[in-house]
Amino acid sequence: MKKTLIIIASLALGAAASQAAVLCTTTFNRTGTSLDTVTVSTVSDAGLSTSTSIASGNFSKSSTGNDLLASGSIPASVFSPNANVGNNQNNTWSVSFTFTNDGSQDMLISSIDLSMIGFNGSGAAQNAGGGVANNNYVGGADGNLNKPVNITLGMSGQENQTLAYNGATSNTSTGSWDGVHTGSYEYGDVLLKAGESMTLTVTASKNEAYGSGCFIGLTGIQINGEVVPEPATASLGLLGLAALMMRRRRL
Repeated sequence: MKKTLIIIASLALGAAASQAAVLCTTTFNRTGTSLDTVTVSTVSDAGLSTSTSIASGNFSKSSTGNDLLASGSIPASVFSPNANVGNNQNNTWSVSFTFTNDGSQDMLISSIDLSMIGFNGSGAAQNAGGGVANNNYVGGADGNLNKPVNITLGMSGQENQTLAYNGATSNTSTGSWDGVHTGSYEYGDVLLKAGESMTLTVTASKNEAYGSGCFIGLTGIQINGEVVPEPATASLGLLGLAALMMRRRRL
């Protein structure tokens, strides 16, 4: 009987530590050249939320002004300033988002996925000509078809992490708006308690391998992890499992 209870407890603890799931997804809709017209949409079954628009206080770039690159050919889902990242001027841009756990339970954050896409100053999807050889870039292509840009993700209380994204949107000389690249930033189960908030900061900057630069835009944020089970829920699961195993043993 004692051995059975130990097994039950182990199974219950294993069930409580469920696999990581999508806690929320965030997308954008650019409706003009003002930062106040960039709306933010966050979908979350877990209770994560963020602001519904991007304000000038959440945004910065290394050159003057806060206008977006407002070309009619750039999809409205692409959020980016008019800043050629990584060229000889070493331009950068940065934007911050504050996510709040509006749910009644704590969350463990295991990873964050950022989706990016490159484009040029004419408002076309970034082509792959004149790039550099692949060096494990996010969305990297074979041969000299990569235009890498560093994307750094900062999180409250955590060390910054940097991934190099290929700004070229296809493995040919012609760019494509379908060439969105998604990189995953891994974390050791960061605790976000119910009612508390965290700030994420996304920064684009020059990659040392490529000096010509390109424009790059953010198209999505996905936060992955799990909701921490309430003690009462875990106890009920343990009792139910115990009853089931004892019944089977009698049979």
